[in-house]
Amino acid sequence: MANEQILISGIEYKVRKLIDENIHLKTENQKLLEKLQEVTDKVNNLTKELETNKNELFKYTLANTLEIEFGVEEGKKKIDSLIKEIDTCIEVLSR
Repeated sequence: MANEQILISGIEYKVRKLIDENIHLKTENQKLLEKLQEVTDKVNNLTKELETNKNELFKYTLANTLEIEFGVEEGKKKIDSLIKEIDTCIEVLSR
């Protein structure tokens, strides 16, 4: 009978340890999921910012190139002409 009590006590101890470990792992998993969400949000924000910066860089490069090639006034006219052409293309594609 004493041996059975020792075995039962050993099993109870191991079950309690497993329950504690399970609780610890669930808590750690939740923290990691939250951290993953934060990092994912940060990556998405940085990707959007990068895309915006690429567009701005392209605009400045295009404007600078046109300014160098045609001069300030002629460059502005060329940009206006390109914008009108783009608007026309968008209008045609929208139909």
